[in-house]
Amino acid sequence: MRCNVIAGTAVLAALPLLQGCSVWFFSGEEWVDRSQPVALLETTGGVEHAATTEFGVLSLGATASEGPCRVRYLLGDTPLVEQGTLTKVSDRFVRAEIDLKTQMVRALDRAPTEDDRLWVMWTVDGRDVESVSVDLARGDGLYGDLLEDPGVALPGGATLLCRGPDGETMFAGMVAGIATVDAGPAEGRYYVFAGVDRVRELLAVPHRFPVDMAPKYRNDGISVMKPVVEQPAATSGAAAAAPGSAPQQGEPQPGEPGGGGN
Repeated sequence: MRCNVIAGTAVLAALPLLQGCSVWFFSGEEWVDRSQPVALLETTGGVEHAATTEFGVLSLGATASEGPCRVRYLLGDTPLVEQGTLTKVSDRFVRAEIDLKTQMVRALDRAPTEDDRLWVMWTVDGRDVESVSVDLARGDGLYGDLLEDPGVALPGGATLLCRGPDGETMFAGMVAGIATVDAGPAEGRYYVFAGVDRVRELLAVPHRFPVDMAPKYRNDGISVMKPVVEQPAATSGAAAAAPGSAPQQGEPQPGEPGGGGN
């Protein structure tokens, strides 16, 4: 009994030395910081912006829609870098598949309104984040998912965010381009964004389910579960010749040694 008490005391005495562990161990905190759900993709075609959503790390595929990539993203305030693979998952979005979890911000399940608080966020280096408040563009002759020009240049692929009903950050789309109206009451410059309708298209794409999973053991000591990739079945031996077909070169002929015949 005395040994158990001493061992327990030693463990408790060591916990303050590991400040991060001791704070988490005793706090009971379950809140996850999802206030910066942005990423930077380095692809074979260049660099572009992305969003870390509940549907994965999404981009518009401006530089590449397939192949290897490097993902620079934030987990809370901590910058991380992961190797990944690009996959086109809809007509509008490309997903970067990586091993580890991201901020996985939830997507807005309705179109944003003028009463919503909206802002656009992006990162230029995977560490520092920039954010600009924006408003929906409304008026005669304006249709679709448009933002008023905030007076600050918004990069393509930047993430549009919305304040949720409980104060949470929610994914509302990505800046896709610029629209200019040359004349009329709506004259001016506007930003087009791929919004909730494009997310619905992403969800409408059929996927195989359930998927067999297998453990992947990384060099950094972390193990994750990944989908099993089916390998094409290997063909064994040469295909049998069709009846009446001509013998192949090197094949024994009837009447020759090793061949058929009477």
